[in-house]
Amino acid sequence: MTASPQLSVIIPAFNEERRLPVYLSRVIEYLERQPFPAEIIIVDDGSRDGTAAVVERFAAEHSLVRLIRLPRNRGKGHAVKTGMIAASGRMRLFADADGATPIAEVERLQSAIAAGADVAVGSRALRDEALVVKARIHRRFIGTVFNFIVRTLTVRGINDTQCGFKLFTARAADAVFSLQQIDDFGFDVELLYISRRNGFRIAEVPVNWTDIPGTKVKIVRDSLRMLKDVFKIRLHDLRGGYRDRTIP
Repeated sequence: MTASPQLSVIIPAFNEERRLPVYLSRVIEYLERQPFPAEIIIVDDGSRDGTAAVVERFAAEHSLVRLIRLPRNRGKGHAVKTGMIAASGRMRLFADADGATPIAEVERLQSAIAAGADVAVGSRALRDEALVVKARIHRRFIGTVFNFIVRTLTVRGINDTQCGFKLFTARAADAVFSLQQIDDFGFDVELLYISRRNGFRIAEVPVNWTDIPGTKVKIVRDSLRMLKDVFKIRLHDLRGGYRDRTIP
């Protein structure tokens, strides 16, 4: 009988046949060294390249890898939600396919969970002399402005809502992702908003991060789209859409 995974790693992927193999290899190598059972779920978000074929080759050689193929592109938020709901780990991490955050950084997030957090979010904004964050100047500037607006309107106390490296307990994941509405890049803010709304404890944890070439994020365009999502979040909350009635 296969043991239930302690850790599920969910990686959303859209046209990532070039970047994904490097990171997926590192994730597999890392998890296969661990003393606990784990699973990796790649959610192919309607890719038009060879992403699915790449994952299938890995899955044929490594039993912990599983592919979920979505019939059409729905957005990163939808892909992450799909993977999180399908996961069975006692802790569930989602990580970007580009590998900007090394997989070993999950240990920092796991420590935060062990200390009592329900959700641990990787942060490029918190200072730590032992860590390195390599980002282009214009990304830093626009990210700082966006996060200021987010902290003002929705999630207070979190300096970096957009780092694609977040760990949830199974209980928090089941509750939060069942309430998620946003499919686009604004879903990160929504997840944190839902978590706070339902009393889950959030820890922000500094991590190593490197800006990887090939990003699909268009800084100005997508920042404007995310700001639109921020107002959608407030509106949906006013309508009572973010309260999990099963949580006491």
